[in-house]
Amino acid sequence: MRDFAEKLGRELRLEDLRTGAWHARLVTAFVRHHEARQAAAGAGARTLRPSDTKAIIRRACKEAALVGASAAGVSTSATVFTVDTGFLGALVAVPVAGAAIGLDTMLRSLIQARMTCDVASAFGVRIDPDDPWDFLHLHALTASAGSHGAKEGAERVGDMLMADPDEMERKLGNLLLGESVLRNIVPFVGVATSSVTSWRHTRRFGEAAVEYVRYRRALDDAFSTVRALDARCVELLIEGAWFLFNADGALRAEEAVMLAHLLRNSPSAARKRVLERLVEDDTSWQSRLVEVPESARDAFLHALEVVAAVDLTTSTAEWQLLRQAASALHRPLRRERVQSLVKQLRANGIVAVARADGASPRDERMPPARELGLGVDSQMMPGAV
Repeated sequence: MRDFAEKLGRELRLEDLRTGAWHARLVTAFVRHHEARQAAAGAGARTLRPSDTKAIIRRACKEAALVGASAAGVSTSATVFTVDTGFLGALVAVPVAGAAIGLDTMLRSLIQARMTCDVASAFGVRIDPDDPWDFLHLHALTASAGSHGAKEGAERVGDMLMADPDEMERKLGNLLLGESVLRNIVPFVGVATSSVTSWRHTRRFGEAAVEYVRYRRALDDAFSTVRALDARCVELLIEGAWFLFNADGALRAEEAVMLAHLLRNSPSAARKRVLERLVEDDTSWQSRLVEVPESARDAFLHALEVVAAVDLTTSTAEWQLLRQAASALHRPLRRERVQSLVKQLRANGIVAVARADGASPRDERMPPARELGLGVDSQMMPGAV
């Protein structure tokens, strides 16, 4: 870590602590350092798997708890020293306590950044040091800021796309520093509360990271297959994701984040068109599915199946929408295929990538209506596959 500390020392300025920009600089520098270290390790590096994520999160929680307890211990000692020595002692103790609190915040951010990079590596997802949205989205998910109030899902997605990342990073840096001060300011009690709070927050952050990269890997793979066949279909596919995510009612935080991610990677003109089409009625979308070329229809339907399965359950409403889309595409919809996707995601966190020549083979003949429907012979119950 000596090389990283030297690089950070050159990049991080005292002014950044005041403005809140310290967090963005710290995390960006670490992600670059992590990438360089992985590249240097090359083929000799241990390959992480999705099954390793629990151990990764547990290790990070222990480290964060230790750092939190240490910072609170220094802060408590500084308070006792000030009481014993008076004003002159405070001249020494207060800066020491402040430095301990600042160091606690930075170390915890580094621990969480390393945990995120390791979790992403386990799923084969790259955290881009030049893209601030990965960590901004993760902190939003951790804060579970369903604090969007009464905003509609489309408005929430639009707000994410319009937000200024620099301003959001500064707000996040100030928020994290303020939280650390509040956690460590109470003598003695802070030793326990800071440790427990650091553990819990890091665990929530790790769980959000697993959810985030699972969605990212599944959707990026499915969308890239369709894009390779015909990039014009991606707009329709994003709309399909919107309707499937909304099939059960309110848009979940991770779903809004994924829609913003998919739209942010689209050309600005396409982004504007899709945002205007994020409505409640899916009739127009279904009627436009005939525009999907024959060669891309298998992959397109497979991508919709992945979107429906990525939250590890497929409801009746989602299944009904999939059935209608399959009918419009003149493709069979197999319940066992969707069930298999859910099982793969639950067991491994990732699904097998569909071939770019049209996903896995399907029968060209449409199945009988009873097979596609939700009739009395259906095993699909509300809530899960």
